[in-house]
Amino acid sequence: MILAGLAALVGVALLLDGEYLRRALRYVAENPLALTAAFGAYTGAFALRALAWRPLIPCPIPRLRLLSLLLAALFLNHVAPGKAGDFARMYGISKRGVSGAEAAASVVLARLADLVGLLVVLTGAWALTGGAQWGPVTAPAAAIATMALVLWSLARLRRTPKLGPLTKPVAKLQAALRETRPRALVTAFLWATPAWVLEAGVVIFVARALGLDISLSGTVVATCFAVLFQILPLTPGGLGTYEAGMVFALVALGVPPEPAFAAAVASHALKFLYSFAAAPFAAYEGLAATQARKTYHPKEVDNREISVEV
Repeated sequence: MILAGLAALVGVALLLDGEYLRRALRYVAENPLALTAAFGAYTGAFALRALAWRPLIPCPIPRLRLLSLLLAALFLNHVAPGKAGDFARMYGISKRGVSGAEAAASVVLARLADLVGLLVVLTGAWALTGGAQWGPVTAPAAAIATMALVLWSLARLRRTPKLGPLTKPVAKLQAALRETRPRALVTAFLWATPAWVLEAGVVIFVARALGLDISLSGTVVATCFAVLFQILPLTPGGLGTYEAGMVFALVALGVPPEPAFAAAVASHALKFLYSFAAAPFAAYEGLAATQARKTYHPKEVDNREISVEV
């Protein structure tokens, strides 16, 4: 189904103007080192996200293991609808001495730090491109601010609302959110923010392959909008929504629709290729999680029973 969706997008791009995609394929064949550099930058983005995730986890887990979990999650997010990879991340660290509530809080807060970093980078890049209309940026800013406010309010609630069987898990999540130090959130934000500049490496490569005159800030804007359009995980890997976000950004920056669509399809195809190459990480982490015997750290033993005020 996923490959069929990608094939359909490539087919549409070929119908619009196949020369752009043929040019991209020739560039890939002739410049393997440039492609390696683009994928290296993309890997660097996930390495920074591993560093951003680390301070939000209450017990020591090696950074390379966190990077492995992130790459495994990337694969799962590209083969399954929704954010299956995020649940896999929670499960993975819960098998290494972290309670379920703390694992969930760390992943949710890491996502929030990542999105706030994206918003900061997008705002700066949009200003550098000369974007005069700020409407396209204010909408995602409002959504991210709302997410932050909901999490802050949940942590500050003195009483857990009655949610039936979910009441106790929500109470544990509240406790985990309260225990997160502001310094950890700031550290996560500082590591996550530059990851979005590195992630633009794939779009830079594609822009050169297609001969598009796009500045560095323009490629960052296109990357950020493509990801923002995937906030609602409607399809595996944001198939379709990614293309919509990138075309929207590139057209706003003056790129004609046909090459903009070709750039979106080509960059997304490369990211799918990268995510499929991360399949061994998913297999390794899945096997490790099934064989791991969960060990509780002292903090979890103390908080295993949390009283719920209703």
